[in-house]
Amino acid sequence: MQPITKDTEVEVSYEEDGVKGACLIRPVPPKDDGAEEFEEGSVVDAYYKGGWWSGLVVKRKEEDGTYLVYFDSPPDINQFERKQLRAHLDWSGSKWVRPENKELGKSEFSSGTMVELRWSSAWRPAMIIKKVENEERFIVKYCDDTSYRCSKRSRISVIDSREVRPRQPLCSVGEYELLDRVEVFVGSVWCEGVVRGIVFKGRYMVSFGETKVASVQVSCSDVRPPMEWEDGIWHKRPKTKSKFFGKFYCRKRKRGHVQHKSDLNDTVRTPTSNVEDTQATDTMRVLPFANKSPLWKIYETMEVFKKLPQRPHFSPLIESTSEDFREGSALGMMATFSGLLEKLKDMEADVTVSELDSLKDTFTKLEEHGFDVTRPLSRINKLLALKGRQLKILEGRRGLDKERMDESSKRHKAELEFGETERKMVEVKRKILELQRQETALKEKKEAAEEQKDQACRKIWKVESCARDLGVKLEDVEFDFETIVSAPW
Repeated sequence: MQPITKDTEVEVSYEEDGVKGACLIRPVPPKDDGAEEFEEGSVVDAYYKGGWWSGLVVKRKEEDGTYLVYFDSPPDINQFERKQLRAHLDWSGSKWVRPENKELGKSEFSSGTMVELRWSSAWRPAMIIKKVENEERFIVKYCDDTSYRCSKRSRISVIDSREVRPRQPLCSVGEYELLDRVEVFVGSVWCEGVVRGIVFKGRYMVSFGETKVASVQVSCSDVRPPMEWEDGIWHKRPKTKSKFFGKFYCRKRKRGHVQHKSDLNDTVRTPTSNVEDTQATDTMRVLPFANKSPLWKIYETMEVFKKLPQRPHFSPLIESTSEDFREGSALGMMATFSGLLEKLKDMEADVTVSELDSLKDTFTKLEEHGFDVTRPLSRINKLLALKGRQLKILEGRRGLDKERMDESSKRHKAELEFGETERKMVEVKRKILELQRQETALKEKKEAAEEQKDQACRKIWKVESCARDLGVKLEDVEFDFETIVSAPW
């Protein structure tokens, strides 16, 4: 087993009651380069809540390259980008071992499958997490919108299998007609409704339940045809019209008594109007067109026109638009007004000044046609003032950011210079130490040479002394030799 020593970087396994002990400590796995694409059934680690959690890839979403990963305890499925995942590796004590991919069961309600849940008389998007063992129930996670995205904070619940059906297939029907029965995505569920008006191409007014008044304006992306899931097959419902037609209102361009359209005997009104038309002396606005469209009644019931009552006169249309197009232009302005209010309500803080100026210009043009735009313009002016403050703050922050970047650059340069100076000082110290070492060695060498010199001098003195003694002895021998030679016979 490979030992884990001091200062070794490790990973610690946590459980609900904390760190269990050294047996749950292991080295850091090899770095994942992110090149591998995981398959369904791959065992992976997902970086979540500040740690790596082991899970199982149940689906790869081709449209954005993300992965749905199943966690067993507690049961959950979350969506991750590739950079948030790594291959799961087990530490055997001496090497890393990668587990084999697991075989995933394939069914209409397998983990990660998008489904719909019965929600009273509506259907709510959700995702299957798993089937409860030995029970006809599923653990599901609610989705946030029609794209079937589930956030990490989405609610998880246990649902009876009879309340679950597959996700309805996408079905294009072109354009819807008045009184078509449809399903509309409202809030977080698909509700049954009836098309009560066509605002313009791809946008409709829809009513719900037994009410005869359109209560919401929706785009075609939030509308679908009703379908039934029976015996494992999707069946289209026959295209039927709602039996309730409701009452529509119209207006004739003349003073005096109101002329009623066909057999509709309701009083003539424009959206949010409280004026009674029963007498010729009433102060009624005269519109520059015949008020025939049923959309006027729909606009009248819209919440936006209840909160901001409008009495537009549309008089500029007399000069700018031919009579055949005036009512359509007026309806378009009504839709534009309500749409602009919704746009203004939903604006984010990053909206540009040019967008606000464009809104202001459009409201000003609507004002020329009799719309009361005091409150919208007041709000836009406040937002423009705030944007001015925001831009000044951002400009100041950009200046601070630039100053910070300049100072960071100076600091980086100083750090490099400091590091270089410190390196040179270390080099100088090293050279000083080397010279000191050489000095010590030379001193020792000098002392050794001096000792050798003294020894040589002593030896020379001794040799010379011996040589002198031998010289004396040689002289004595020579004297004795001459004495013997010169002796008389």
